[in-house]
Amino acid sequence: MNIDISIGRTLRGALIAAICGAAALTARADTSWMILPKAATNGLMLMHINRDASKANPVPKLIYDARKQYGGKYKFLRICSNEFCIAGINEKGLGVIYSGGDPTSDKNPPKSNKIFNAHNATVIMLRHDASADLAVRRLHNAFKNKLISGSAIYFIADPYRAFVVECSPKHFASWELPHAFCVYTHCWKLPGMDDGSIGTADRAQWNYQREWAAREFLRLAMEKNKGMIPITESAAVSRLAAHETGKKTVLNGPSSKTTFAAFTLELDPEYPDYLSTVYAAFGPPRHTLYLPVPFIAADKLPAEILSRQAWEAALKRKSEAAEDAAVDPAFVELQNKILFEYNKKRTKARALLRSDRNAEAEKLLRETMRSQADEIAAFLNRASQTESK
Repeated sequence: MNIDISIGRTLRGALIAAICGAAALTARADTSWMILPKAATNGLMLMHINRDASKANPVPKLIYDARKQYGGKYKFLRICSNEFCIAGINEKGLGVIYSGGDPTSDKNPPKSNKIFNAHNATVIMLRHDASADLAVRRLHNAFKNKLISGSAIYFIADPYRAFVVECSPKHFASWELPHAFCVYTHCWKLPGMDDGSIGTADRAQWNYQREWAAREFLRLAMEKNKGMIPITESAAVSRLAAHETGKKTVLNGPSSKTTFAAFTLELDPEYPDYLSTVYAAFGPPRHTLYLPVPFIAADKLPAEILSRQAWEAALKRKSEAAEDAAVDPAFVELQNKILFEYNKKRTKARALLRSDRNAEAEKLLRETMRSQADEIAAFLNRASQTESK
């Protein structure tokens, strides 16, 4: 791989100016997956993360960033806890998901204001890169030149190509996804990375168990839907807490005791700055609903869905339910309705954009987000009131 050293200089300056001192957030075992456009029913790249962490972590936030400071080129929408960026999309249709990796035998260098944590690169890629291959090059260059250190797994995709990157203080490996989908937890898999793991057997078993359950669910979804995966199935697997095969084997799904939020990124190749979407579940996905947030409408987010109060209400619903209880069918019914209606509205917005009626398309998308947020908020409020009785 030929590396442009100017990318490293840009990254160094941007990191020092923008995110010096950002605090790290330790996750237990995020579970993430990517579904290529050829395997998605709507033909769009899907990226997903079930975010796991301790109760001490702050409420997740969805932040629209239109600033062009620090030498940044693009507007982007980031998902974060404080300054820790979990994931995001930008106006060019680049999507990035950050997850921790197993501990490795590599030692981090001594702390320095010139070396940053691996999660800091998420924002830099969103701010500066228009395609997945450029973002992977930037990341590789950053590790090669010791601008960033740490153990991390990244999903990096644009509307056409998807990459998995595994990196540690001294090692870097990348892989372009060639088939329908992939599922990851925190375990290393790529050559040059897997033998460096010093994770415990218990941790590996737990991670792979959740990963296998999610992968099996998606595989069965493909069989059921003629080789394609609807976004409703991606939402369904994110809620999977226990998956039974036969009469004896029960496998844990990606939603665990420590799952506190979930997000799906959908990357649009034609109008990424309008139609790329973050489906945001601010709370354990078994006990809340995904709100579709189109990129063009992300500068005015509905506070009642994306607030600390809504997040804490979802955590409360989770604490009052049995861990392996079936998901409330009313949640699933409304979620499928929301996703179906959003897809119809987006199809209409796409037709308006193709006719150069951009203002009408934007208005439609904003009104759709607003009305769906109201519908979800009313439903969740009723659910919380019913459970408190």
